[in-house]
Amino acid sequence: MKRLLLSALFISGAISFATGQVAYTSFEEPVVAGQYTDTGDAGVAHDLINNAGESEVDFTSAGTEMGFDARYEPYDTPDVGLTDGDFVGATDFTGDVGAYTDGVQGYQMSDTDGNMILEFDVVDFSGFTSNSVSLDYFINATGYEGDGTLNESGSDRMRIYVKDLTNSTEIDLLNTEGSDINDLAIEGTWNTATAVIPDGINAQLVVEVRTNAGSEALYLDNIVFNGTALPTFSFTITEIFSGQEGTDLTEDWFEIENTGTTTWVSGVDPDLYYDDDSADPSAADVIQGLTDLAPGEHAIILITGNSGDITTFTDVWSPVIDLTGVEIGYADGSGLGGGGDAVTLWVGDPTASAPVDNASYPDTAANDGQSYDVDLGEFSVVGNANGAVETFALGGDNNDVPNIGSPGNGPAVLQAQIAFDAAFASVSEDAGSITINVTPTLAPSVEGTVEVALIMGGTAVEGTHFTYSATETLTFPVGSATAQTVTIPILDNTTDDSDVFFVLELQNESNIEVGGEDLFSVYILDDDTVVPSGDASQLDISLVTSYLVDPNGTAEISAYDPATQRVFVTNGDKIEVLDFSDPSNVFPVATVNVSDFGAESVQSVAVANGMVAAALSVDPKTDNGLVVIADADGNNPTLLEVGALPDMLTFSPDGNLLVVANEGEPNADYSIDPEGSISVIDVSGGIGNISQANVTTLNFNAFDAQIATLRAAGVRIYGPGASVSQDLEPEYVAISDDSQTAYVSLQENNAYAIVDLVNLTITDIKSFGLKNHALPDNSLDVSDETDFVFNASWPIRGMYMPDAIAFYEVGGIPYLVTANEGDAREYDTFEEERKIDDNDYVLDPTVFQNIDILELESNLSEIAVTMASGDLDNDGDFDEIHVFGGRSFSIFNANTGLLVYDSGNDFEVITANDPTYGAIFNASNSSNDYKNRSDNKGPEPEGVLVKEINGEIYAFVLLERIGGMMVYNISDPNAPQFLSYENNRDATPGGTESGDLGPEGVFYVSPADSPTEKGLIVISNEVSATLSVYELGNDILSVQDFGLADTNSFAIYPNPANSRVYFSKPGNYTLYDITGRLITSKKEAVSLNITTLSEGVYVIVNENGASQKLIVE
Repeated sequence: MKRLLLSALFISGAISFATGQVAYTSFEEPVVAGQYTDTGDAGVAHDLINNAGESEVDFTSAGTEMGFDARYEPYDTPDVGLTDGDFVGATDFTGDVGAYTDGVQGYQMSDTDGNMILEFDVVDFSGFTSNSVSLDYFINATGYEGDGTLNESGSDRMRIYVKDLTNSTEIDLLNTEGSDINDLAIEGTWNTATAVIPDGINAQLVVEVRTNAGSEALYLDNIVFNGTALPTFSFTITEIFSGQEGTDLTEDWFEIENTGTTTWVSGVDPDLYYDDDSADPSAADVIQGLTDLAPGEHAIILITGNSGDITTFTDVWSPVIDLTGVEIGYADGSGLGGGGDAVTLWVGDPTASAPVDNASYPDTAANDGQSYDVDLGEFSVVGNANGAVETFALGGDNNDVPNIGSPGNGPAVLQAQIAFDAAFASVSEDAGSITINVTPTLAPSVEGTVEVALIMGGTAVEGTHFTYSATETLTFPVGSATAQTVTIPILDNTTDDSDVFFVLELQNESNIEVGGEDLFSVYILDDDTVVPSGDASQLDISLVTSYLVDPNGTAEISAYDPATQRVFVTNGDKIEVLDFSDPSNVFPVATVNVSDFGAESVQSVAVANGMVAAALSVDPKTDNGLVVIADADGNNPTLLEVGALPDMLTFSPDGNLLVVANEGEPNADYSIDPEGSISVIDVSGGIGNISQANVTTLNFNAFDAQIATLRAAGVRIYGPGASVSQDLEPEYVAISDDSQTAYVSLQENNAYAIVDLVNLTITDIKSFGLKNHALPDNSLDVSDETDFVFNASWPIRGMYMPDAIAFYEVGGIPYLVTANEGDAREYDTFEEERKIDDNDYVLDPTVFQNIDILELESNLSEIAVTMASGDLDNDGDFDEIHVFGGRSFSIFNANTGLLVYDSGNDFEVITANDPTYGAIFNASNSSNDYKNRSDNKGPEPEGVLVKEINGEIYAFVLLERIGGMMVYNISDPNAPQFLSYENNRDATPGGTESGDLGPEGVFYVSPADSPTEKGLIVISNEVSATLSVYELGNDILSVQDFGLADTNSFAIYPNPANSRVYFSKPGNYTLYDITGRLITSKKEAVSLNITTLSEGVYVIVNENGASQKLIVE
């Protein structure tokens, strides 16, 4: 079918217009003749064609009257159809109608003996509004049959309707189906039917007739489609800007051009509407702020609901491009995505019209800050065909990316602007001075000046750290584009302070504009920082090996069984069992799938007295979890129910109890938040004598009524709608040496619980408090945007939030050693982590008078903070800035919760100055990027192990991100001594991370239990799925180690050996090879000559059945 779009009838004037015919027919042009005989098969549907000498049933428009096309569809049981000669098609017969309503001809449809369907040309209503259709019809008065619901003879039906081809709907003008035509009182007279046509659609009139007698006839005449033509303005989207990475200079925007011949006038002509690539008419937003747009003129549309953003846009662009005559409007709609999006534009009601234009653009990642020029089909570059320019103002993560575009397509403005060459620079305290450049963009045409002023907000003190007592004025002479400089003396001292900074600003410019960088931060790096020297000789630690547990898995927590010399390692939903008899040659023994126990994953594993225990989580994690206990060979497993999400478990020193921390995390949408709990399992009866009756699970219900008191004491209770019992999340367990008391870290709550293991009650909850990073000893590096370490004091407080904790006692005083990791709650419906420049994180300006300086990206802009605490007076803004973790380890009095010692800034000072790992300072465990984690918990202390070795007490602290462990002598809790930093990962800056990554768990093997007869530290690394095995060269088997409490036991040394081994006590000994074959037996022996033995593994058994493995080299 032909599509018609006929010119409307305009009233003179650029903005006046009237309703007129869009398309019409009165059937005056088709040929009228005698009856029509169909030559087709009446049994099948087919098109009807004109026959010579017969009335035309089809008509092709010659540009005036509409064309039409007829077709035939049979009854369900076919009849003769139109093959017997019938009065259908163009007609001038007036015997029934008397006269036609317009002219002398019409169109007749009668005695169809099936269905005759007449379809008119499609009418295009693009560019029209207030549309309608009208037609005249005459139904001959006679006896009609049936109600038209069945497709059969005797069920007459007539329908006239408009197909909305754009929206796939239909608009009825007449439909007799469901009624006897005789009952409708529409016969024997001309009737006029009308309908409203939606704007912008393609419409097609359709007439359907089903009759079976010559007197049953429908006549048509005077069909008219009317519409009000829109004025001849036309809009095209010519340019799109979707923002940039980091800080935006302006709101997103797009440019439109009136490519028509008529001026569009706001308030007179239909409004303009915008939506993004969804092109959703119901979500489209009206464009405001425009007054008129003449042909050929451009306008800029900002995507914002704030008209004040127009000023920002003008301030950014008018210095570089002439915006004279360019209107700037705005629409409060969806912003444009950097990954590729589109702009959709409507003129008039979007729900009643089609878009007038739609323009898309590709991913902007490689073209940060550049607009997309739709005209040119490419991202804008300076000097392109549309005259693109770049802004003086700079945005982005580092405030160093200009915007490039051609808004309004005006000419470039040539005006000198000045700016600092960069946003910041670092200088060593002993450098003497720093020279700072202020550079014009081009040679000024008139002399200009600007003041370089020191502003408040920095931490450096003028006169103490640098000299700048008076503001300097810089002059930019005519015709010179040379940079002007400020030189500032830097003062050196001999004290170990934190790094400090000051900020300069360009102010009071005259005859010149300030653009780009108007602030300059000078970071003074202290050259007197004391780096802990360490004493590696105390333990003489060396790496033995790194063993890959599972190339496709992980290695999170591990435990050692000295009797079998096996290591048990958690690996997702498996427990890996490894032979550790030769630490330099570890090999797998077995894999245990925890799904066999109905569990989803294994969280922790522990070993004691021949028992292996594992904490198992289930699906969903909010259900009660499980603990399985078996011997080292997996025999006699006992499955016990504990609280939700058992995250860690450990045996008491006396081996009688197994204590489990049940974290009780909520589900993703926080609709289920189980209570945190602590399970205590009596295992004193040994394997085979443990049942559910031995499990006591302790909850925190007794503390629910103390929520206000706990919060006032610093315990973080902040989950949505949570009680104390629900909010507390037990993380890790440490047990006193006498097995009487357990201490359980509540990490997210920045607190710990004290548990009486004798009476099985939770007796107290204590907060760990906050770490004051404003103190020089607690300095830290907080930005990943700088290329130097800036170890400075900041007005922030760290929530210690330890993961692992350990117990030890000195002089009768119990202490807790904590690895201060920090952890944020992050769920679908609750996420506490924020940046300080986020819109919903507002600092109290009466407390922080340098907010703008703090929010610089080289300062605190990107550091992770919590919005769940810090608003001390509950007035909606934050009086303290709380960050996650302490980047340290601490020692607390276990009874009082008072801080005894904190390692302060040691970890970052030590790693920054490490000759190997300083190159990847604060790198993550999944990246070798320098300072990758400076803005989020830094090295992130994760695990801690405390052991007494050779009469001294040592702490081994794991750093989850940069990796490795810090080793301290903590024999004096008030004055721990740093010994060494051990790490085994690749340290190529920016390179592919490799080696041991993500240390999570750690255990110690004493010389008496060690296959090498030297102490071992074994670290399980979660990310690399490796075990790091370190040997303590000064932790060896001593004479005292042979005084074994078990009279049946014995020891052999040296082991491995190649000539002779010695027994810890005389006795009868039998030697077997690894297959169990008897090699030799000795009575009352104190040693054994092994020079004749081949290299390999052997077993020596005494008369009491005790055995030891011997390695012959």
